[in-house]
Amino acid sequence: MRTLVATIAAVASLAVTAAPAPAAKGLPPFPKLGGSWTHVDVNRKINGVWHTLSLDRGRIIKVSQVQITLREADGTIQPIPLSPSTLITFRGFGVRSAVLRRGLFAMAMRIDDGPAVRVRVIRRP
Repeated sequence: MRTLVATIAAVASLAVTAAPAPAAKGLPPFPKLGGSWTHVDVNRKINGVWHTLSLDRGRIIKVSQVQITLREADGTIQPIPLSPSTLITFRGFGVRSAVLRRGLFAMAMRIDDGPAVRVRVIRRP
């Protein structure tokens, strides 16, 4: 009986983990940028107010519960603060921050130098 309960709990956990990423109200998606880049600042109107979106892309070199640290292609080390509301996606699905680990490539979006609002695990840029 314990095995059955544990199996059901594991399947339920996977179902929650693999749920499609929710679309946050008023939160812009990642802008589509071509070419090779490591850091971009974009000014954009969100809900009628101008904000600066900061985008960073690189390899994760350090992970903690409150931040990830990226090494960008130009060698810059960029700490990216996280918050409990940060949307983390991997292959189009919303995942928990436990998926983030050293060695993966990621793209992060911050608004007005706040914590990341979105983090996407990506293929090597």
